Amino acid sequence: MTVRRPAKKARLLSGFCTLRSHPYGVQPLGNALFDSGGGAAQRPAADRGAGLGRLAALDDAALLGLFLAAPHVLDDGSVLRLQRCSRALYVLCGVDDVWRVRTLARFGGAFGAFADSWKNTYKARLHAERRPQPGECAPDVPLKVGYYSDYLFSAWRCSSIPLDVLCRADAPENIDRRSGLSVQEFVDEYDAPGKPVILTDVVTKWPAFGKWNMDYLEKTVGDVEFRAESVDLQFKTYAAYARTCNENGGSFEEAPLYLFDKYFGRRTKLDQDFSVPPYFSQDLFHLLGHNERPDYRWIIIGPARSGSTFHLDPNSTSAWNAVVTGAKKWLLFPPNCVPPGVFPSADGSEVTTPISLAEWFLNHYDEIKSWPVKPIECICRAGEVLYVPRGWWHCVMNLEESIAITQNFVNDCNLTEVLRFIREKPDQVSGYGSGEKACSLANTLYSRFSAALQETHPHVVQQEIATSRSAAKMLKAGSTKAPATNSISSLFAPSTEDESSSSASSSSFRFSF
Repeated sequence: MTVRRPAKKARLLSGFCTLRSHPYGVQPLGNALFDSGGGAAQRPAADRGAGLGRLAALDDAALLGLFLAAPHVLDDGSVLRLQRCSRALYVLCGVDDVWRVRTLARFGGAFGAFADSWKNTYKARLHAERRPQPGECAPDVPLKVGYYSDYLFSAWRCSSIPLDVLCRADAPENIDRRSGLSVQEFVDEYDAPGKPVILTDVVTKWPAFGKWNMDYLEKTVGDVEFRAESVDLQFKTYAAYARTCNENGGSFEEAPLYLFDKYFGRRTKLDQDFSVPPYFSQDLFHLLGHNERPDYRWIIIGPARSGSTFHLDPNSTSAWNAVVTGAKKWLLFPPNCVPPGVFPSADGSEVTTPISLAEWFLNHYDEIKSWPVKPIECICRAGEVLYVPRGWWHCVMNLEESIAITQNFVNDCNLTEVLRFIREKPDQVSGYGSGEKACSLANTLYSRFSAALQETHPHVVQQEIATSRSAAKMLKAGSTKAPATNSISSLFAPSTEDESSSSASSSSFRFSF
């Protein structure tokens, strides 16, 4: 479960100035101190207190989350009517995120042809559904009435800053790029030590490479439903939406809708256009059978600025992510090194993150310059595949419209950690969806998996059981020393020379990039 925090005040990036003003004339709250009465619309900005009445006691984030973007609290017609009551409500009720929530809540994936905004898409779909009241479905053209809000302005800046500036696309990359590796060389140099790497000679051999793009997919699977976050929609509908994002440089939305579908192999023949790279061919979860193993494979499609906030891969598995088209900016932090601005709960069941990935880059990226342990930073481009070892925190931002395949797996190198995770944290096992059967599969994963491993890996199962018993005895005896389980963390500890250095920037991993 991910808990989202209210937005922080945005920092100003060096060398960047806003190219376009906010469509409603929203400005940072601090600008009110210097407002002589002209404002963004050459008149005083909206009076929040007078325009909101008693609702002014709530900040903008609360107003949007509790009321305006909550269809079960206020129906759509009420929000449209509220927008006519004052300039402050005109701005708040017109926020496009409000209409993204309401469009998907009302129409699901059948919202039709995407217009230039979620609000206009809602209106067009409403017009097609019934006879609206005069003016109810007229396309929305925002008026710059002027309004002061750090919350709204921060979201606007996150959607407007050029991606190459926001994500520091020109930052030095510090990851190995390899080709021609044997499987054993990959295991020895990367899999066993848990070190990320980009492989450059795998995806280029797939039929998908050079064939897949948005036009091809729209032509071949346009009528097939895919999952995009919380909604199922036909691919042609998503393609039209993504096209609008690309035409606007992704600048009308802070976090575009991201297609992340696990059923594409059942609904299409796209899985015939690629194969699992030989480096990742071992996947021990297959011993459970296709219907009783956790979800493990997805097709990922998104416009520029879409992506995934910081997370760990599920069930302590490792993963590979292959880019067929586009380019992805990656940041990866080694095990036990939690990224700045990310706050996992003590048991790891919840993660508090910034409201969007763009906001993290805006507010926290510069903090890593002073960290003694530097993250891996790279761009994975079309034709490349990135190996993500288990336990690494990572985020991904699409720098271009991208199509990718990703898969999680269990092999000899991470089996012990996977067994420990599913035994110690059955409530955090993911990949089974919801419902009574799904809950039962998640709760029994350890017993079923360990039983299946008895024929192929009995020594690993027995060793994991012995380790757990030893840890339990030591805990009961009050010992603070835990038994050694792996050497991954030691790989990322600063060297003695680094620890004694007064310069944070001199610290590094104990392997070279």
